[in-house]
Amino acid sequence: MNSMVNIISIGVLLITFILTTQGIFTISWMLYAWQNPTKTKKWTIPKKYAIPKLSFTALIPARHEESVIKDTINSIRDINYPENLKNIIVICSSDDADTVKKVKEAIDENQEKNIQLITFFDHPINKPHALNIGLMQTESDIVTIFDAEDEPDTEIYNIVNTIMLKENADVVQSGIQLMNYKSHWFSPLNVVEYYLWFKSGLQFFKSLSRVTPLGGNTVFFKTQWIKYIGGWDNNALTEDADVGVRLSSVFAKIRIVYDEKHVTREETPSSTRSFVRQRTRWNQGFLQILFKNEWKSLKLTRQKIFALYILISPVFQATLFIYFPTGIYLALNSKLPVSVSLISFIPFYIFVFQFFISLVALYKFTKAYGYKFHWWLPLMVALTFYPYQALLAFSSLRALYRELTHHDEWEKTLHLNTHRQEASLKPSYEVS
Repeated sequence: MNSMVNIISIGVLLITFILTTQGIFTISWMLYAWQNPTKTKKWTIPKKYAIPKLSFTALIPARHEESVIKDTINSIRDINYPENLKNIIVICSSDDADTVKKVKEAIDENQEKNIQLITFFDHPINKPHALNIGLMQTESDIVTIFDAEDEPDTEIYNIVNTIMLKENADVVQSGIQLMNYKSHWFSPLNVVEYYLWFKSGLQFFKSLSRVTPLGGNTVFFKTQWIKYIGGWDNNALTEDADVGVRLSSVFAKIRIVYDEKHVTREETPSSTRSFVRQRTRWNQGFLQILFKNEWKSLKLTRQKIFALYILISPVFQATLFIYFPTGIYLALNSKLPVSVSLISFIPFYIFVFQFFISLVALYKFTKAYGYKFHWWLPLMVALTFYPYQALLAFSSLRALYRELTHHDEWEKTLHLNTHRQEASLKPSYEVS
């Protein structure tokens, strides 16, 4: 009996140590921007813009986006930058008749030569494949990505042009922010995740590890660099993180820029099911990169350590969710030493601290964007914080299952424009 208690105690202490370390690490990146205010100032946009010189091509991969694509095309068209230096390429699968129809309508309405539609006929039907097809038609200095629902800031090209010219950056990642914080029960915490990640987390990882897990859009590449690494992996489920690792391995100069006023605005997933499918895809994509072993080509040891942490983060999410009820049960019903029982609660205290950080971050988000911080928001966040972690954990476990059973089809996220309401020799594509 004593030997069994000892084994359980060792197991509890080991998991407690791992989760405590991970929890402290998470808090560190969540608070990094506020702990380093002098560095934060360096991340903001340039005070004065350089003369427009670099040309931009915006790639918009779109599938079943008939509800939002015209608004997005118009938003990107309205970016304040010389017309002769900006192009838009929308890439759709040939079977997506509704989206293709809307894109053609937008082209006809705008009557602009710098908006193109490319339809492709081959597989896989996913974002990275579409991006690679678009890249083949790109002749601009800079290639950027916008998702089909994006609302970019009108000055974003001036910002990137200035940074790339003055700092000789090879890649620029700007902020992305979900906006509709009241739409669903999970929306407040989903919004906070983006707020903390782009305001603080990305800079934390770049500063300490020189590994940058890039976002899926509003990322700007010198075209020569993205072509140098061979474009995107056609089979990647998180093509953005994969590209970030590969660019870091060749020491591309990546610059993060963040300012609340100049983020690209997006919406949260339209339902709980859609949220789970989205997170499953992201987590499975991390596992793909992990098993692909390209992260081992990173030159610095600290790069490898941080990349490994990022890629196995879905495992931490699942472990934390399972640990809480199991740990409480063992502490209350097993004859564990008192010291072990007390120590086992440390991850819970860190978890509570993360809740308060999220609540404060939600308040700062509403103030930054001129929204009302309703009296019921703290109660809602308190009631949904653990269920939200449960969704993340379930998505992680589902991702692991899908990866082990070789289910790697792209699960699409539905977009409804909610964020706008609230604020072979023969080519396998054709160009319209």
